[in-house]
Amino acid sequence: MKVSRQQVSAWRMRRQYLDPRSEHTASAIVSRLCGVQAQVWSAAELAVALRQSTPDENSVDHGVADLALMKTWAVRGTLHLLRPSDAGAYLSLVAWWSPRSQTPAPCR
Repeated sequence: MKVSRQQVSAWRMRRQYLDPRSEHTASAIVSRLCGVQAQVWSAAELAVALRQSTPDENSVDHGVADLALMKTWAVRGTLHLLRPSDAGAYLSLVAWWSPRSQTPAPCR
C-alpha cells in the first residue's frame, strides 16, 4: 500500500480531533490524545479548546473538578492531564519504560 504525505497528515488531523474539530468533552479529548501536557495550565486549556467545535474555556477546569481528569507527573517528567481510568496504565508504562541505567550511579 502506498500512502501520500497528505493522506498521513489528514489521518493524523482526524485522529487528533484537529480537522474536523469534535463535540467531545475535555475528558474524551485527553483520553484520545493519551494525555495532554499541562505544565502550563493555559496550554492544556488551549490544547483541548483547539479540538472542540465550540470551545469551552472552562472544560478542563470542570473536568478536574468533576474528577473526570487529573493532573499528574507523567511522560518526560512533566505534568500532564490524564483520565483517572487511564492513569494507572500510562503511569505503569512510564515506570516500566524508564531504564535503570538512567539513574545516576552513587558517588563513591
